[in-house]
Amino acid sequence: MIVGKDLEAWLADRLRQRATQAAIDDFARAWRGGPVHRHFDEALAGLPEQSAEAIVEAMRGLFADHGWVDALIDGLAGAMAGDPFLEPPFPAVNSDVHNGLLVFEDPRVSIAVGVSAASQLAAKKSGPRGPTSIGFTGQMTVLKFLRGGDALLSIWEAPPITADFASGSAGACRRVGERRLADGDMLVIDGRHQAYVIEHARANLVVLQAAIAQDQAPLSVEYDSASLAYVGCSATGDGASRIQMITTLLRKLGCEGAFQPVAAFLDHPDFFVRWHVMKELLGIDAEAALPRLKRMAAGDPHPEARRAARSVLDRLDASNQSKAA
Repeated sequence: MIVGKDLEAWLADRLRQRATQAAIDDFARAWRGGPVHRHFDEALAGLPEQSAEAIVEAMRGLFADHGWVDALIDGLAGAMAGDPFLEPPFPAVNSDVHNGLLVFEDPRVSIAVGVSAASQLAAKKSGPRGPTSIGFTGQMTVLKFLRGGDALLSIWEAPPITADFASGSAGACRRVGERRLADGDMLVIDGRHQAYVIEHARANLVVLQAAIAQDQAPLSVEYDSASLAYVGCSATGDGASRIQMITTLLRKLGCEGAFQPVAAFLDHPDFFVRWHVMKELLGIDAEAALPRLKRMAAGDPHPEARRAARSVLDRLDASNQSKAA
């Protein structure tokens, strides 16, 4: 256990800090150059085709023998026992019920290992808000439950999330079955139209997970867990998310000259990016954005963007008529 005096001594000792960082770097190099990481790389390089389904099959094969997980954890535990200030050289993957480490990243797939705590699951289910939403990630996912925790999963389906997905046609999700987990169970979830929810667990779950970015849907979608109706969506691609974040930031900062650079994204292939950009343009300069809003309402390729633009125009017209009266 690290106590206050130990931490103070470590912070005051530059040599110890450098030694800790060197140990972290050595562990990361050994992992990236080791047989497990090479095996992952070779499996992806040898795919018969670059599709989500092909990657699923590769992951199923890689997850069949999970002895490498035990070896990785043992290696980390040994390194951390030798230096209590050493931190795992992997990005953390955390939520309110799950804590894990991202141990492999590729543009097509990422692999994480982590723990879903039964106590955290129970607290979320029994909290004042109760269960709130059912999320469809837009990605295919391979899950191996190294420890199943005697958990009960509910399985859900919803209309497929495609490039033409619109809230008006999202419909509702529906429960299609359930599954009781045992240690070693493997599950494939196509997050483009499937989801799962951990209803309860008797013990902690230890989960090996491959999230497949190849052929992912443009959106992740949420449905209300009570009404099962569509709640909202968000971009799955990093590029789309960054554009949305940057355009919002430019609008909030009131950057001079931001209008034209932001307007350039009105040609983005994703309709939800185009609409987000339009909203930010209205916030930057509503008068200059009005002609573009009218063009979107009249001719955007996606009905959702046209409908949203038309709704704003109708509200503007009603406001102008009210002022005139």
